[in-house]
Amino acid sequence: MSESRPPQLPPDSISTMSLTIGETFAEYQILRLLGSGGMGHVYLARHPRLPREDALKVLRPDVSSDTSFRERFVREADLAAGLRHPHIVGVHDRGEHDGRLWIAMDYIDGTDAAQLVAEQYPTGMPVDMVITIVTAIASALDYAHRKGLMHRDVKPANIIVADLDTDEPNVSLADFGIARPLDDTGGITTTNMTVGTVAYAAPEQLMGDSLDGRADQYALASTAYHLLTGSQLFPNSNPAVVISRHLNRTPPGWPTTGRNWAGSTLPSRPRWQSSPTIDTCRVQHSRTPSPVILADK
Repeated sequence: MSESRPPQLPPDSISTMSLTIGETFAEYQILRLLGSGGMGHVYLARHPRLPREDALKVLRPDVSSDTSFRERFVREADLAAGLRHPHIVGVHDRGEHDGRLWIAMDYIDGTDAAQLVAEQYPTGMPVDMVITIVTAIASALDYAHRKGLMHRDVKPANIIVADLDTDEPNVSLADFGIARPLDDTGGITTTNMTVGTVAYAAPEQLMGDSLDGRADQYALASTAYHLLTGSQLFPNSNPAVVISRHLNRTPPGWPTTGRNWAGSTLPSRPRWQSSPTIDTCRVQHSRTPSPVILADK
């Protein structure tokens, strides 16, 4: 939180910065808007030379003009471009056009897990479906951590899913293009100080303490809780209140259906240390119909 905050623009101003359908931006043809966030918009765009469509994230001009952010963006996008994993949205290119930073990523024809819960599973997703998502994302995080990169913003909105009810589900973690190296000790920046981010962040990340991969695993556990129950750990519209509760309150108990594979992930209990740990719990869940609490270490 020690970093300077880019100028905040009124919502009407931000909306006027969106690109129009058919417009060409950095040689990409804009096909449609996929989503919007605090730092900019994501579009479906046609690649200028190859016969494919990419997800093009275009950052706001005020964010793009922040010197420290620009330097970090270039460094981290370059790191993310080296990630090759079946459950990570690949980064293909990045640049600047008309004073706006952009990054081109894989386009996955699916929906994010936050939207899926809100629209189809408001009281929580089936546990087997949640395990499929969590196991895939944990594997992606382990891989990234071995490569020296933390995500730092694991949340349902950054998990893209498709075909979950088939034998070949597609689960991918997005937004690695704005991740950070493991040795970067910065916490949550004021640019990302939104309920959508702090609702899943580890206490040490909220405090600005030094981090390792377990902070991402905490965020994944917070995400799993939301997917299982349809509710965030500490639901509140005020980010300051959410932060305070993460730091000072004991998280609510896991639902019975999730205890035997998720019961050792949040404060006062050990966290998942790696994706093999989660996979072991997944196998245990499939073999054990009754809840089994993992022993503290």
